[in-house]
Amino acid sequence: MVKITLILMLLVGSYTFGQSQTEMNQEALKSYQIADAEMTVIYKDLMKSLGQTEKNYLLTAQRAWISYKEAHCKAIAYQYDGGSMQPMVQCACLETLTRERIQQLNAYNP
Repeated sequence: MVKITLILMLLVGSYTFGQSQTEMNQEALKSYQIADAEMTVIYKDLMKSLGQTEKNYLLTAQRAWISYKEAHCKAIAYQYDGGSMQPMVQCACLETLTRERIQQLNAYNP
């Protein structure tokens, strides 16, 4: 059992550590894009169920949230300005905040 665990750890570790920074940046971008697509579907479905006044409020909130998300993640990633991992850090931040927003939109009770 210990040998199997060790072999699995080595396989997983070699896959993760064998990636180039470019590959990790691409994976982070893809993960963010998936989360963003999920959020867009949820947002559009929610907007369909709202009255005009609620739609206006949610639209204003969503626009403000997008501005916040972009500015916040740029600030976080700026710590790595010029470094090869800056895109990965920024995309990871964008994905995290987008997944949080998905939870918020799912909790919205029209």
